[in-house]
Amino acid sequence: MSPQLLALRTLMLARTRSVVAILMVAASLCLLDLFAGHIASVGARLEYQAVIGERLGHLTVLRSAQAGDTDASRLFAEAEAGKVRGIVQAAAGVALVLPQMRISGIASTGQRSALFHGEGVADLPETAPSALLALPGKVGSVRRNGIAVSSAQAQRLGLQNGSSVSLTGAGPHAAPQSVKAEVVDTYGGPDYGGPERADSQGALVMPLALAQSLHDTTGIERFVVFLSDPDKLEEQRAALAAALRADKLAVDVRTWQEQSPVYAQARGTSDLAFDSVAGMVFAVIAATIAATMSMNALERRREIGTLRALGMRSHAVFFMLVAEALGMALLGVAGSLAGSGLIAWIVNRAALSYSTVEPAGNAPMLVELDFNRMGMAVVMVVAVALLAALVPAFKAARAPVAPALAGQGAECRV
Repeated sequence: MSPQLLALRTLMLARTRSVVAILMVAASLCLLDLFAGHIASVGARLEYQAVIGERLGHLTVLRSAQAGDTDASRLFAEAEAGKVRGIVQAAAGVALVLPQMRISGIASTGQRSALFHGEGVADLPETAPSALLALPGKVGSVRRNGIAVSSAQAQRLGLQNGSSVSLTGAGPHAAPQSVKAEVVDTYGGPDYGGPERADSQGALVMPLALAQSLHDTTGIERFVVFLSDPDKLEEQRAALAAALRADKLAVDVRTWQEQSPVYAQARGTSDLAFDSVAGMVFAVIAATIAATMSMNALERRREIGTLRALGMRSHAVFFMLVAEALGMALLGVAGSLAGSGLIAWIVNRAALSYSTVEPAGNAPMLVELDFNRMGMAVVMVVAVALLAALVPAFKAARAPVAPALAGQGAECRV
């Protein structure tokens, strides 16, 4: 009989120790799958916050930094900006291109003053993504001097909708410019790039033309690009960079990950957490399989000795035990996939049912599954199982036949 069939027969006997080992592998891997899904869910929320909430887009087109550049020389001139925008809009896979400009300065009401850091944004077309159109901090196109301020900034200055405020731009390349603005909207921090961005920095949103007036320029600092297929981020980045440089434009094309320090920090922390949990899970799986195979081989010395006496070679015994360990790992993987899917379905169904019965301010916390990491975990579990079974299988294959047939270490039923 082949070693594989013998291993399958042993697994079908469903000894208690083997069943417990399979359940331990399944539970450990299920825990890892759900943790990987949690990390994927957090990553998706951070991506939404950066791309939509912070208005970073998927890609950002900037002038290439050169030695000795001033703030003014880092802006796209009006003619150059039109050329860049035309090339980007004509590229395949680009859904929307928006010019933007960062702005900072001093806001004063006459009684109070405070520093502000904000964005000059262009009007959104009707074809813009619905999530972008739903963002708070709307300035509209009716009042060209209308601005939107964060709730914290409004509290500092004592502003409300309809209040007037004097803005003075801070730019080393030009004389300070002052304009009168009217507050047309206030918004909370968590809805616009998180409380750190909106409140502590005194975020402010204004029309692009107003930001250009404060900087005394007609240039554009950057173009924010939204893609129709974000999964092709790197491909689109390379294609846009090649198209722009082919027209002799000195530009840099950056992704939203490079533009968002919050995402970079959170991603590093989550990767470290996942690696730590994965290391512990694989260590538990390795110890479980190694201990189970060692005990099974010890208790089956008479069976293995009989097979050797009937003509089975030592390498066949080795492969039989390795195949048994691999079978336990695969059964554990199958159980973990079923368990992870079932848990995710139950939790998501319960969360969605609760949110429809009793509306809440925030979206329900749904469980996602990261299939890429789950696939990598399956490969790692198989490799760990094979490595854990090597020593017990080698010892059993090299054990002498005569003591086993004499009854030493007779099989114990568990």
